[in-house]
Parts: sequence; C-alpha cells; structure tokens
Amino acid sequence: MNDSRKIRLLTGIVIGLVVLNIGLLSWFLLRSETQRHRSGRVRSDTFLADTLGFDTQQRQQLAALQETYLREVRPRQRQLRQLRKTYFRLADSSFTTAQREEKALAFHRQSADVELQTLAHFDKVAAITRPAQRRLLNQLLSELPRRSFRAPNERGGRRNNNRTGKGQ
Repeated sequence: MNDSRKIRLLTGIVIGLVVLNIGLLSWFLLRSETQRHRSGRVRSDTFLADTLGFDTQQRQQLAALQETYLREVRPRQRQLRQLRKTYFRLADSSFTTAQREEKALAFHRQSADVELQTLAHFDKVAAITRPAQRRLLNQLLSELPRRSFRAPNERGGRRNNNRTGKGQ
C-alpha cells in the first residue's frame, strides 16, 4: 500500500473512533440523567411517615389505614383495569354509539369511585396528624399529581416497573 492510502485508512479509523467515543459519552450522560430522574421517584413504603415525622403510634395507625385502604381499593382497581380493557376494545366499528357511551360511563364511574376512596383515605390520614404535620400533608397532596409513586404489589413487596400508584 502506498503512503496516501495508509494515511486515509488511519484517518478514517481515527474519525470512526472519535465518533464512537462521542456516542459513548453521550450515552453515559443521558443515562446518568435518566438515573437522576429515577432517583427522584418515591420508593419507600414509609415515605409518608418519614416525611411527616410520625411517632411510633402514628406509624402504626398509618400502617393500619394503608392496609385497609389497599385491601378495599385493589379489587376496584382490578375492575377498573378490566373496564379499561373493555373500553378500548370498542375501537371496533361494529359497536354502536350507545354501547360505547355505556362502557365509557362505567369506566369513568369506577375511576371516580377509586379516586373518591383515595381522597377518603387521605382524610383519615389527616385525622391522625398534628397541625404542623397536616400542613405538610396538604402540601404533599397538592404536589401529588407531579410525583411518581411505585405502589406495593399484592404480596407486600415492591413492583419492578414504573407504574403509578396511590398507596401512600
């Protein structure tokens, strides 16, 4: 090979390695940003008690409230998931407008029931707080739509996915 071919080949290899390095650095930077975003998510079963500074008695009361809430809301959430599946199967053009409205209303009614049950749960949580804790709880609840929670699964452990739950 002559010298000009060697130089072009080596230049091409160097350019290729530079591009690969830039890609690798970009991947690391984007990945670290994703990890930072994920680390901001709430994962602790005791987040509410820790944040509000609950004492032992309040923690026990909160645990009982959460257990009752989850026991009551899980069947409704399962029904809601089933209604959601049914609702989105209505995309088939063979369904009438009346059938679609009926399924949509059933879905939204069940969704409203779950949300009302969640609000009632937080009312009960507020009842066990002291005034300063209640102010902080109200602040947390106002931020709730922007937070991402991972709810405990039915066996009491944590899920490995990033779904949103309101079991706090």
